[in-house]
Amino acid sequence: MDDSDIKRLGEILITAEEEEELNTPDEHDHTETSTHQSYVTILKEGDIRSRMKEEIQRVSNTYSISKDDATLLLAHFRWDDIELHKNWSDNAKTVRESVGIFELERPLDLPSDDKNFYCGICFKIHSLERSASVSCGHRVCKFCWRSHINKRIKEIADVDWYGTLKCPYCPASFGWDMIESFACQEEKTKYYRYLFRSYVEGSKVIKCCPAKGRSCDVHLTPGSGNFDVLCLCLLSFCWNCSQDTHSPMDCESAAKWLRMNSSDYQDPNWVRENTVPCPRCKLRIRENQDWSLKMRCFPPCNYDFCWRCRGQWTEHGLDLYTCTHDEYEETVFGNMAEYAAGRYKDCHEKWMSNESLMQKAKAKLQQLHTDVIPDLSNKQLATVQQLEFIAEAWSQIMECRRVLKWTYAYEYYLGEDQVEKQAFLKLKQDNAEIPLEKLNYLAENQLNMLLDSDGPSENFNRFRSDLTDSTRITRNHYELLVRDLEDGLSNVVGASTSQRARNEDDASGSSSIHDDLF
Repeated sequence: MDDSDIKRLGEILITAEEEEELNTPDEHDHTETSTHQSYVTILKEGDIRSRMKEEIQRVSNTYSISKDDATLLLAHFRWDDIELHKNWSDNAKTVRESVGIFELERPLDLPSDDKNFYCGICFKIHSLERSASVSCGHRVCKFCWRSHINKRIKEIADVDWYGTLKCPYCPASFGWDMIESFACQEEKTKYYRYLFRSYVEGSKVIKCCPAKGRSCDVHLTPGSGNFDVLCLCLLSFCWNCSQDTHSPMDCESAAKWLRMNSSDYQDPNWVRENTVPCPRCKLRIRENQDWSLKMRCFPPCNYDFCWRCRGQWTEHGLDLYTCTHDEYEETVFGNMAEYAAGRYKDCHEKWMSNESLMQKAKAKLQQLHTDVIPDLSNKQLATVQQLEFIAEAWSQIMECRRVLKWTYAYEYYLGEDQVEKQAFLKLKQDNAEIPLEKLNYLAENQLNMLLDSDGPSENFNRFRSDLTDSTRITRNHYELLVRDLEDGLSNVVGASTSQRARNEDDASGSSSIHDDLF
């Protein structure tokens, strides 16, 4: 799929705020994801460039300085305009000098005849019109400036890269104006990429999409309280850790689960040698990377105990590598390890099954504009915009499979003593399949029937109504599921799990869905 295909697909997945061309630096291409992710704005590079220029212009106007100097100031303060304002208000002269922006009444080496000057870099005399200088006033011939600037940009380091772009004689900085005048195209591009990246990394509400070869950035609305992002490239990731979206699990637990997936955790012998059960909740924990004996269980347990004796850590001294108590009985540990491996294997198989189904839904979503929607548009005499509901349905199927796979990782981390929560989660997982099966049936089987028809079908309007309703019901059901799990299944306490599951069915409408599933 090329960029044009992704763009067309994006028009179905998102609601556009402003739709303009992407090929000019000053134009916008804001897009916000659909209603269930309205807190996120997917930005193209042109968006970021425009925002960056607006920030530079604002600082330039505020402090009555050139845009070149404003860029140097913002880069120095890592685009934190609040910190810049505080320091500038305290002592503007000190800020200027620390950045390398000087104020001089006249150039330091202005020649007496105003016609020629001596370049101290190449040791030659040049006409004054072949010279240039920055805020310090030191004159250098254009040839030497070109050589100096290209060399400096080539040697840019990732840390404080702007600090190396200085006058050949002194700490005065040179910026975009000088680079535009003297740098070759390759160095101009490199400088701009560093400037662009510094703006994105300095922002607290903008982050690069982690997809390989990405072309999008993501803006998060402050205070949104949600951290799941679906980019235009269909990559779903967590804003906090930039890993695959893992709600309803927290970042730390999700990372540990993924590490287990890359190990031999299904082998009881490996589990016996590399993990230990928490004495309080019985959840198995992998050994510390530094081989220290102090272990801490996952939240919400957070129990501190010793790897060797399984005793409470408060009974031990300050030495994290020494235990004077008797070692825990290995035979019991071995039985626990075998049980844990079996439990992990069961959860992992269900995880992988939903991962596979999620990837199939993603592939189907990517094919919509290349094959399915054009064909359906011709047969049903509907516009691409009128067929948006199909892409929304498949996007929801993909999201539901993602949520379901993580519920099985969540299940694994429930303690062995949390029997009621385990049973309640199992009922919620089973119930979650019901609206999803209905939605998948409509989005695939019913859609194929329309594609197989020779012309406009009288069932098309009914199909659109049913699929739209099913998408909404399924979304509501899964949003409720995620909220319950993120709350730690707290609503299971003091109530019958089966009764709560039935109440949930009534609230989401899944009982009626089951009745007319096929």
